[in-house]
Amino acid sequence: MSTIDIDTDTGAARATLLYLLTNHADDRQPLYDTLALQRPLYRDESGTWMISSYRLAKTVLNSTEFSNRAPSAGSGALQDTAGILDMMLFQSADHHHRLRQVFAPLFSRTRMAMLREFVQADLAALFEQIPDPTHFDLVAQVAQRLPVLTICRLLGMNVSDTSRLVSASLSAIRLISFAPLQPHEHIQSVTQTMAFMSELNGYMPGVLSLLRESNAQSDEQVQHARPGVKEMNEALEGTTYRELLVNVLLMFIAGYGTTMLSIGNSVCEALRRPGLWRSLVANPASVPEVLRELMRVEPAVHILIRYAVRVVTLDGVSIKAGERVALLIAAANRDPAEFERPDEIRVDRGRGNALAFGAGMHGCIGVALARMQLEALFAALIERMPDVTLAASGRDANPRLQEGCFRGYRELWLASGCAGQQ
Repeated sequence: MSTIDIDTDTGAARATLLYLLTNHADDRQPLYDTLALQRPLYRDESGTWMISSYRLAKTVLNSTEFSNRAPSAGSGALQDTAGILDMMLFQSADHHHRLRQVFAPLFSRTRMAMLREFVQADLAALFEQIPDPTHFDLVAQVAQRLPVLTICRLLGMNVSDTSRLVSASLSAIRLISFAPLQPHEHIQSVTQTMAFMSELNGYMPGVLSLLRESNAQSDEQVQHARPGVKEMNEALEGTTYRELLVNVLLMFIAGYGTTMLSIGNSVCEALRRPGLWRSLVANPASVPEVLRELMRVEPAVHILIRYAVRVVTLDGVSIKAGERVALLIAAANRDPAEFERPDEIRVDRGRGNALAFGAGMHGCIGVALARMQLEALFAALIERMPDVTLAASGRDANPRLQEGCFRGYRELWLASGCAGQQ
């Protein structure tokens, strides 16, 4: 089991990690279907182990024998000057658990209900501001704006600062995306990220006050882990200011970036299937179940990277300590061994748990917030523009965005003849 040899028109070159992290112009679904079916585990030309099997991907995500940290992380020219490795994203076991306890109360059911009201109001305002509702770019008008408004409200930050904050955060997104960077590009991204963290520092008193307030609300059921108030406060007190700051950075960029991409991906996938969109208009109550399927077939995070902590054997293949493993989440979510007729959007799937938000210890802490925003957006589109369609077609229409592991749309042009209908 050395390098992949796919004798199809997708080509072996497209099955390398470098290609999948950098190329934005292709239609990935045929390749992912081929990989999930023919090559569930293989090694690409760089020596990276590529996993497209749902079963194996979930095994790795649930295993303590794989880490998010590269063995040599923080050394040499790529030294972690910005402190990115202090993010819970790169922590294991006790450290990750402690940091998750600190931030979990922000996602309580009570806070989600409060934020839902803001999201609905923000969506109404954003749709009203669209210059030409009969032909518009959903990414520019809504997908780039709604998530940053929401994440600012989540963290108690001033929503009037959203444009500047998004612009300042882009380098930090590059650093956690596993996008291949030259040393000078890495240094530039670190410098810009540190400048953004200096700006976030001014918001920290309010964020810390919000965290303590959230931790004190013992009558709320927290969505994740549900630690007790004493346990949460101990976790907060045991966390350094630097750790808090860099994880506020993570909350901001993850909450903004992945939700923005999920909006474009899910809307485009729904409108590519006119029958599906008509069924949603006829039955809006089915939106939550349909969205789970849409994010399964086109997740915002296509790939997750892990490193073997020690020698691990998967399906008879020995993976050495320190070797890199790329979990092709978008392929695993189309694995026919787990999802019957994987290309179909089915609300009645009796089994299967898509990996769009990861799994195991590092499953997305903000999954409830992301789903809530997408549900509200779909509800708004159905109500205001039930006849909405994809406006552009052809090779260059709706260009894709590829930033390392993240994948979405730079533009998504929609058309509607009854815009503004109430």
